[in-house]
Amino acid sequence: MIIKDCVLEPRRYRGLAVPPANVEDLSRYRTNLALAGTAAWAMEPGGIWALELDGNSDYASLVISNWRDIDGAGTIEGWVKTSDLTNDQTILASSDTGIDDTNFLQLRIAATSGFLEIVQRDGGALNQITGDVAIVVDRYYYVVITGDTTAGAYILYVNAVVQGLTVTSGANTGNWFDAIFDIRDNVTIGAWINNSGTEQYFQGFVEPPNVHNYVFTPGQVATKFEARRSLFGV
Repeated sequence: MIIKDCVLEPRRYRGLAVPPANVEDLSRYRTNLALAGTAAWAMEPGGIWALELDGNSDYASLVISNWRDIDGAGTIEGWVKTSDLTNDQTILASSDTGIDDTNFLQLRIAATSGFLEIVQRDGGALNQITGDVAIVVDRYYYVVITGDTTAGAYILYVNAVVQGLTVTSGANTGNWFDAIFDIRDNVTIGAWINNSGTEQYFQGFVEPPNVHNYVFTPGQVATKFEARRSLFGV
């Protein structure tokens, strides 16, 4: 039996002390991510610390084989603030650097439109599912994606509001990490690493997202949003 818990729980920082130069995972799995480029912590109004990413070289990552390949369902949730919408911007991804880009899962903000997207592939067709609420620059948003390989269908939330979805490519399969277990070698925040290199960098601020191995209900999403929204000026 798989215990339902938070499988990536980055430490939250408040106050004047500068956080260490990594993303420390407080979950029992200790998936600590190293900072790359000039990525650094910045204290935002409200006293919270977030990763400040420059959009061209900054991210956090861990080399790990088939991360969370036992998870058939889950939730990714966190707070982000972009400063530019010129390019697609990765919030969290898990992919392969060596052989191909046909096995990955990526939560991102779409270029120009600012819509939240899940982009996923497990050896076959690309699945790209796009929300309908435009994220605008220089504002924090609480973004959530849930998926379930067995039950099917991704659900996207922005500020606890369920998104109307467009299947931009492929199908809304809901496939989670267990469906793409056969070839992945990293987990990243703020960029997507694949066999062509590192791309789709985030430009702005990301409080490293939590990842859970179960699907949040709409009520749980709303509770999490309301609990911390004042810290982000929302």
